[in-house]
Parts: sequence; structure tokens; C-alpha cells
Amino acid sequence: MQRSYHFALAERTGLSQAERERLAAMAPMRSLADGQFVQHQGDPGDAFWVVCEGNVLAGRHAEDGCFTAFAVLGPGDIFGELAFFTGVPRQADAIASGPARLIAIDRPLLRRLMADDIGWAELLLRSLSRQLAVTLDIIDAARRLPTADRLARLLAAMAADASDRCTVRATQQQLADLLGVSRVTLGVALRDLTARGLVERGYGRIRITASLSQSDSARYS
Repeated sequence: MQRSYHFALAERTGLSQAERERLAAMAPMRSLADGQFVQHQGDPGDAFWVVCEGNVLAGRHAEDGCFTAFAVLGPGDIFGELAFFTGVPRQADAIASGPARLIAIDRPLLRRLMADDIGWAELLLRSLSRQLAVTLDIIDAARRLPTADRLARLLAAMAADASDRCTVRATQQQLADLLGVSRVTLGVALRDLTARGLVERGYGRIRITASLSQSDSARYS
């Protein structure tokens, strides 16, 4: 069984394709196979990660084997910086979801990057602030929203990261894991949004056809 929550409304932070290419010229890239661990909960935070290609699933395994998924991270996303800056052990597992390529940023490399571009400091501050905002949003959404509107918020956030701002490329199982519901429950919620004219479904993708940001308030106000 899986339980999970989603990253939602706070603005996403990440590196552009050009920034990832510059980073790749300065540091080695690590290739991972599907299901391979990038980090384990409890590991020392001696570096943080940039996803260059593929996807990484971040979450936690409980003692009973239950996995709580926090996010599916894609190209340009940064993770692991909280443990890196605070010195506390890793708070989450990170696992490659399909083939993936990543770069580890340790302290010597970060100093080089910041000496070359102070914008790295701003990027990392935005990323840490976003984690706080996301945590508050998770608590609020889980407490008050039905599944269909939690899904609408998730899709709106994911679409904001897409190149065309309106297409989410994710399987129903991935979306179910991120919301912490079964695939059957996810299917019901997705049919609800489709019937309301908010989304169109395709193979491995969902196209946003109307604004999702106000769907919960419009329906329940």
C-alpha cells in the first residue's frame, strides 16, 4: 500500500536546460536505472541533487514497508538541499522512476557555482522557502478538499512546470500515488474533472482545458 501527498501551489524552482548544460560541463553526471536509490532516509546530507534527465520519486518508507510519496521530480528540479544546509540526516528516500541522470552538488562545487553566479543563492533560498509553503499547503488541502479538487490543484501545479503550461505528462498511477489514493479513486476524480470540462485525457498525458486554480472554490463556495 502507498500513502502520499502532493507538492502544490508554491512556485516551482529549478534549472533551465541551458543551466543544466553549464552544470554538466563542471561536474560528473550519475546515471541510475529504474528503481535505483539516489539516497536513503538517514543518509548524511553531504550534497544535494539536480535532476538532469528522467524522473525521481521522493518519499519515505515506513517500518511496515508502506511508502509515502512526496513528489515526482523531473529535469531541472533540485532536492536534498534541506539536509545539506541544516546538517541533519536525509529526511526522505529518493528513487529513480525509470532511467535517470543526476548531478550531485557538494560544498566545493557550490562555492564555485556561487562565485560564478550569485543567482544560485537566490535559487536555493526560493527552493527552501517553497518547501515551507508546500508543507502548509499539504496540511490545508488534506484537511479540507475532496479528491477531485485535490487532483485539480495537483494538475494545475504540474501544468505550470510544463513547456506549454497546459499538458501534464503523468500516468494515472503516478497521480494516485501523489494524492495518496487508489487508482480507482483517482479514476473517479479524473472523470469528475473531465465531465466538468476542466481536462481532456490522453495516453500518458492530461491536457488542461480550463482554469483549475479556482475549481475548488467555484464548486464549494
